[in-house]
Amino acid sequence: MVWKVFLLDFIFSILILALIQNFRFKGLIFQNQGILYFLLLLLPAYILFVQDHKIIQKKYGDRNHSKRHLYKFLALKFCFVGLLLGLSDPVIGTESRAVASREGDVMVCLDLSRSMDVKDIEGVSRLEASRNLLKATVNKLSGQRIGLCIFAENAMIELPLTRDYDRFKLMVSEVNTSHFSNQGTDVGGALQKAKNTLENKKANNVILLLTDGEDHQPERHEVFESIASSNIKLISVAIGSESGGPLITKGNQELRLDDSGNLILSKVNLSFVQNLSELTNGLWFHAKDPYPATDLILTEINLSSNGYLRDLTFKIERRVYYMPLILAFVAFCVYVFLPFLFKKPK
Repeated sequence: MVWKVFLLDFIFSILILALIQNFRFKGLIFQNQGILYFLLLLLPAYILFVQDHKIIQKKYGDRNHSKRHLYKFLALKFCFVGLLLGLSDPVIGTESRAVASREGDVMVCLDLSRSMDVKDIEGVSRLEASRNLLKATVNKLSGQRIGLCIFAENAMIELPLTRDYDRFKLMVSEVNTSHFSNQGTDVGGALQKAKNTLENKKANNVILLLTDGEDHQPERHEVFESIASSNIKLISVAIGSESGGPLITKGNQELRLDDSGNLILSKVNLSFVQNLSELTNGLWFHAKDPYPATDLILTEINLSSNGYLRDLTFKIERRVYYMPLILAFVAFCVYVFLPFLFKKPK
């Protein structure tokens, strides 16, 4: 009986592999391919199962108990396989999506200096609060393109302008303060990068700056003046509390001390952000909650955007992670309800 069930298991596994291979020829890729290496754990799992199954057969000698043990193992196996395939984030081709969209792009400048790791917002770091704000904001956009510029001492475009909001949120989740080995906070350089990225100079574009205001570079007044004289609206968000919090070393293991052995505190620099908004004819807000409100920011973004383009379509990656997760869910249901299909041994 055991070999028959394992034969069916083998055939079903081959069918799944053949299906995956067929989709790979059609462009299927796994964005988190390293997750699939955990499938190697199935080999020791089979060995342990066979040993355990022999013990159960000797101990109980009950056919129903033995069959139930066998089927529960296979159900757990396919649940495990489905979860791993889902976590590997399979993507196949692209799909078109139509939206009512506004003109005007949004370029985000996110501060990744070490001071953004300070946990002075109800125990949450400034960077994590920034992530929460950005994800909440992008969820309510009206089809505008959005891009991501990250900066510390230097600035770089991490994500060009796109309408793939899921990809933007993924990138925001992944960036951290270790992206830059050289620390500092060059706000002017980041604003220049963002300004150069905004392609449609005639549209009313927005740069959304998130920083704690600790600018350690000389002010670039020419950049501020060029933004003030353009169609770009700068919305600056000061992240952090006025009471501040201790700075942490690169490995997040120790608190930083000055030469006298005193604790170094980092505080949000509201005056810098306020002055920046005045120089660029922009607006500024102070975010001091773990989940900052986005209503005022969204209002300003939408006011800057022009009328609707009703028939706009764009292509995004087609994620199919839900398909293996369905397999995992069905297998888990089988595992849960199996005891009701067999009589318990007396």
